[in-house]
Amino acid sequence: MINNHIPVMINEVKSFLPINKNINLIDATFGGGGYSKAILDEFNIKNLIAIDRDPISKIFFKKLSNKYQNIEFFNQKFSKIDELICNSKYSNEKFDAIIFDLGVSSNQIDNSERGFSFQNKGPLDMKMGSSSLNAYEIVNSFDENKLSNIFFKLGEEKHSRRIAKNIIKKRTIKPIDNTKELSDIIKKSLPFNNAKKKIHPATKVFQALRIYVNDELNELKKALEKSESLLAQNGLLIIVSFQSLEDRIVKDYFNHKSGKRWRSSRHLPDLGDLGPITLKIITKKPLRPKDFEINNNPRSRSAKLRVAKKI
Repeated sequence: MINNHIPVMINEVKSFLPINKNINLIDATFGGGGYSKAILDEFNIKNLIAIDRDPISKIFFKKLSNKYQNIEFFNQKFSKIDELICNSKYSNEKFDAIIFDLGVSSNQIDNSERGFSFQNKGPLDMKMGSSSLNAYEIVNSFDENKLSNIFFKLGEEKHSRRIAKNIIKKRTIKPIDNTKELSDIIKKSLPFNNAKKKIHPATKVFQALRIYVNDELNELKKALEKSESLLAQNGLLIIVSFQSLEDRIVKDYFNHKSGKRWRSSRHLPDLGDLGPITLKIITKKPLRPKDFEINNNPRSRSAKLRVAKKI
């Protein structure tokens, strides 16, 4: 299988890693292995743990493991990061960095059979791994109000009600079978002036469905809290996000744990308003990809990199 994924902001990610010692590292979103390969090639790695819920990642990990011996792969959700480490031979290890790339892998988008792309016809699936339902079930069985809420809250789609109404109309005639049918319904639901926008009209709805299918926001909240306990002193949480809901969760978590803002947020894990200061924010503002990277890889354009250090 061809690996189409290009790791985003890889140079910026590497710039935060310590170069003067052997490091333990967790690549919590292994994907096609782009981050792991680049880091293994350039840094002194004691142990590298790769995690990914998508079974396809095992193929790319196997290729990497033919060259490197000090690496291990767990085909599991990153929300189980603490269980995976604590039940493994690494239970006594602390980690110098944990990296999350929260974007969808190009290997997932470019495979039309996965149902992530609105550009190519494929089944309405969108599962990244084990999930209790797929996009087809949501689109063809959820009521109008629930669909509208998913599109608005998880996709920030302001035309969510009109899109949901038209989905209901279409599916009363016949089930909506594939990504192209859904994409066409969305396009016809939006005002004409939306066609002038840079992003595809179906982007926000497809994002919302993918997030809902894979419970991505709750997965992230759990993973942040659990990851911190695995870090060594001065260990780094390095997180690349690609949409505002995820970035807000990361930003609020870092602020909360660094003492920058003592207030509750609906995007945070269930934490008290007061608690110990355990993180220092390294990136005062999120780093963005350089223009040349965006030109070479347009999918990087919305990336934001945030880093915090355990104290």
